[in-house]
Amino acid sequence: MSRALMTGITGLRTHQTKLDVVANNLANMNTVGFKSQSTVFSDLVYNVDRSGSASSDNAGGINPQAIGTGVQTAQVTRNFSPGTLETTTGDFDYAIQGEGFFTLMTPTGEPVFTRAGAFALDDRGRLVDPATGYLVQRIGNLGEASDGGVQFQTEGDDTIYIPIGSAIPGTQTANIDFTGNLPSTSSPPEAEVLSSFRGFEDGGGAATGATLINDLTINTTPYAPGDTIELVGTNPDGSSFTATLPADTATMQDVVDTLNANLVDAAAALQPDGTLTVTADDTGEALLSLTFRDVAGNTGATNFSGNSMFVDTEGSNGDSFDVSMDMFDERGESHRMTFSFTKDTINTWSVTASIPSSSGTMIDEQVLNLTFNEDGSYAIAGINGVGDANIEIQINGITNPQTIELDFSDISHLAADYTMTQVQDGIPPGALSSVAVSTSGELTGLASNGRALPLAQLAIASFPNSAALEAVGANYFQKSISSGDPALGLGATGSRGQIMGGQLERSNVDIALEFTQLIVAQRGFSANARTITVADEMLEELTNIIR
Repeated sequence: MSRALMTGITGLRTHQTKLDVVANNLANMNTVGFKSQSTVFSDLVYNVDRSGSASSDNAGGINPQAIGTGVQTAQVTRNFSPGTLETTTGDFDYAIQGEGFFTLMTPTGEPVFTRAGAFALDDRGRLVDPATGYLVQRIGNLGEASDGGVQFQTEGDDTIYIPIGSAIPGTQTANIDFTGNLPSTSSPPEAEVLSSFRGFEDGGGAATGATLINDLTINTTPYAPGDTIELVGTNPDGSSFTATLPADTATMQDVVDTLNANLVDAAAALQPDGTLTVTADDTGEALLSLTFRDVAGNTGATNFSGNSMFVDTEGSNGDSFDVSMDMFDERGESHRMTFSFTKDTINTWSVTASIPSSSGTMIDEQVLNLTFNEDGSYAIAGINGVGDANIEIQINGITNPQTIELDFSDISHLAADYTMTQVQDGIPPGALSSVAVSTSGELTGLASNGRALPLAQLAIASFPNSAALEAVGANYFQKSISSGDPALGLGATGSRGQIMGGQLERSNVDIALEFTQLIVAQRGFSANARTITVADEMLEELTNIIR
């Protein structure tokens, strides 16, 4: 009878253990990242009352006979199935969708692992578990500025530093891309041209360079020795000149030569039809003028009014269009820059850049021969077919000149209105304002200037046998002998799940299942308690035999 009592006690103990496990599960039904547990029972050793025997030719075999001594808790297993992900407002709330664990370091230097990614920043800008102060760990050299970027992490230190509010340098403008249309209907530059109202003629038709003034049809009285013709006019810049020549012997070629000897930045010529022209050397606005007149006291006379000079072609610059933008130097300071597109010929333009003198000076401000094909598509920019689509600037206070490459390949030359937009790759300075996380666990810093910078890579651990991890409380696990060593890597690689930002993993406790297990534990406890009660009653009957 005593054996039945002891067997019943083992049943009470194991079902009490089952009840303890269920109670712990229900207590942690709202614990972030909690993984529920379950109990597995096994029977105890058996007392053999009779051994079995083999059969023979004359008799059959005998089965063994043994009586068990009760039950024991064989395992308390942990269920690592994923819990539901809950969206949160925490900037540093992370969840793992799939297998894997976040890695943290304790003050003693021992690593611990968790599924609860409710992290925060401490006063030093380190990513920690605010409940314990344990430091979240990283792997790799991301954020160490090994590629020349901004350094956030310290080589050899796996702690993650996120200095929110720290200054982030800008980047200087190195490329500007233009997109738009330069009107093909725009006018190219023109040089100013003076022309006689009519061509000069002699009796045989159009005058030539050998024609004497006295032989012109407009000569009303032949000139005598001593008579003088005066040429009075202005150069393209408005400066005046006066020249004279002997009227009785002068030819039209003498007139042309005299003009060319006195004109500045312009040239005279006699055209085949007898027309006298004066053409400015340069394009653009000009102040050319020319008048022929007889000097007072001349014996002869010529009626020059019918062949007076007039502006046949107005001097003008090519049509020009401007576009302005901000560019950035190596300190991140912005400077206003203006680009002027000026039409040079039917299918070519030039581009001139300028900045205020308070910002600096232009070393190379022009791009020449911005050339388009006849269908309006872009051809090339440069000199003699050699590309030179860049400008160079000397910014005040900076030693090295800044070179900017210009891209005009998206500009068209069509009979449409002028349009122009531009994109430059410079960025002003800013401050680290927030952090984003990728599915692999890569932390990226977002600065107020729009710049995205690599910060760190979360260390995600996986184990050969995660079910054997040792729970140490506070949502942490430690490796055990049977769990194997952790393999640290990126999320979404190998057996590791994806990292989800702005979410936390809820407990995977199934309330319906746990309530059912409560009933099972209660029934098992009650049944074993009944075994003890019956054994006690039988012992009582036995002791009453001697009365």
